[in-house]
Amino acid sequence: FNYWSHTHITIDVVPGRGAGFSIEGPTGKRFIIRSRIFTEEETELLAGEPAR
Repeated sequence: FNYWSHTHITIDVVPGRGAGFSIEGPTGKRFIIRSRIFTEEETELLAGEPAR
């Protein structure tokens, strides 16, 4: 967790062809992962929060 603690990660499902995970076969949908670095304000807000 510490390695990624500065990063906001979203795993989403979108239309399209993927590379073979279970949802990607017959459904016409695929997983997509988006990430971004937390802003300084977000980092300060999260500093006092316990990990969930």
